[in-house]
Formats: sequence, C-alpha cells, structure tokens
Amino acid sequence: MEPQPSQYPSAPQTATPGDVAPPPYRIHSITGVVLATFCGMPLGGSVVLAINYWRWGQKAYAVAVVTGGLLTTAVIAWLAFVLPAAVPALAFLVPQPVIAYVAGRWLQGRRIDAHRAAGGARVSPGIDALIGLGITAVTIGPFIALFLAVTVIGGLNPDALMERQEYVDFGDGQVVYYFDGATRADAQQLGEALVNGRYFDDSAPSEVAISGHGTSREISFAGADGAWDDPANVAYIEELSEYIAPDIGGKPFTVLLLDPNLYEQKRCTLIDTWQCTPTG
Repeated sequence: MEPQPSQYPSAPQTATPGDVAPPPYRIHSITGVVLATFCGMPLGGSVVLAINYWRWGQKAYAVAVVTGGLLTTAVIAWLAFVLPAAVPALAFLVPQPVIAYVAGRWLQGRRIDAHRAAGGARVSPGIDALIGLGITAVTIGPFIALFLAVTVIGGLNPDALMERQEYVDFGDGQVVYYFDGATRADAQQLGEALVNGRYFDDSAPSEVAISGHGTSREISFAGADGAWDDPANVAYIEELSEYIAPDIGGKPFTVLLLDPNLYEQKRCTLIDTWQCTPTG
C-alpha cells in the first residue's frame, strides 16, 4: 500500500531573510563612539565600546577597552598640564574624535555592520553624547568644584595652581612669565621697562608675570610676607606702574600683589587713579 500524500516527509523549509528575527538588543554605533569621545574624552568613547562588548558577552574585552580609555584620558590630562600654555586647546580636542572613529571601526566596525544588516537597532547618538557628558561631570566636575572653591571663596590666584613655563629671563633669577593671551614680546617689553625702572637691578631674584592683553592686562608682583599691606611698598608699586605704563601699552591695567606662594593678596587698578582692594 502506497502512503497517502500527507504521509510523505515534508521537504526542509528554506528560511528567507524576513524570517530571521533581528537581534533583541540595541548597540552603540561608531557615530555614538565619536560623540561620546567628543563629550567625554577617550574614556567616554571607551565606555560606549565596552557596553557593546558586554552585550556580546565579551566582558574581558569590555574591561580592557575601558582601562585603555582611562589611561589615554589620564595621559591627555597630564599633557595638558605640563605643556606650555601656548599650545592651543585644539591640539587636544581635534585628534580625539578622529582617533575614536578609527579605533571604533577597527575594533567593532564589522560586528556593528553585521548587527545593522540583520535588522538590529542602534542606541540614539543623543544617549551616547549624554554618556560622554556624564563621564566628564563625574571625572572633571570635582576638580572644577575644588578650583572654584579655592579661587572664588579662598581668594587663591588661579595662576598659583599651575606651573607657568613660558618666561623671559633677565638674569640673576629675574624673570617675567607670560600666559593667558600675553606674548613673549609683551614679557620682553615689561622686563625692559622694569630694568629701566630699576625694579630688576640684579640685587635679588624677582618674579613678575603678565597675562591678558589690551585693557584686560594683569601684572603680578610676588613680594615678601606682608608687603601688600606696607604703605611704602604699595606706594612704590604705584609709582613703578605709572613709570612702566607707556612702555607696555599704556593704561588701564591691573596690578596683583602676591605673597611668596603666589597667592593673590591685593588687586590694584591703574586707570586715571590708583585704587587697591584686598583679596587675601
């Protein structure tokens, strides 16, 4: 007896692309990696890459990529601290997203493309930007808060928190530092005026700083303890400021009187008159 048609074994069914269920999770795109890096430095981008690895079950890779991002961020922060102030911020900002794109494509590009080809969804790039901003807030926020606390509340001169490396040496420990918009030419002019005014007279080491430009210029004099409260010394600095004004671009400008540790103790302005306000 021959089997009925319904008794014949069924032929194997060939699955069509539409029959395959897309991956049930969202992943972060390369665009998201770049945005997270731009908003959160290399650590932000590495966290986004690590989330992808974690969803793929590659937890060791996730830990490794976050470690690499943390170390890279630390190196960038160290370079920003030790390099001269003349190095533009763009030298640190521009390469980071570019490197993030190249690294993201190299590490996960094919896997991300395969996920999208299978119909998988991606995380919104806005979420990646928020991840980067959150990492920035967590890592840099406490330092900014500390900086503001000691500068605004404690009256600390912000320049005392950083090593000022750009300067013009006039010999015997007498130097003029320049930063925050001031140029080497500005420092040279100021130093020559101080030599002519006999403030720099080879008798003892002396440090002076100039920052800013135009009407926002500030000249800082570091002195002995209590010198900022000595009427004779303050009067001398006023006379000196009047003397050097024509050689450094004229009035107005601000004079900061610092203690030996470079903490600001008094702020004076030279416009038409000389006015001082204690800040220490």
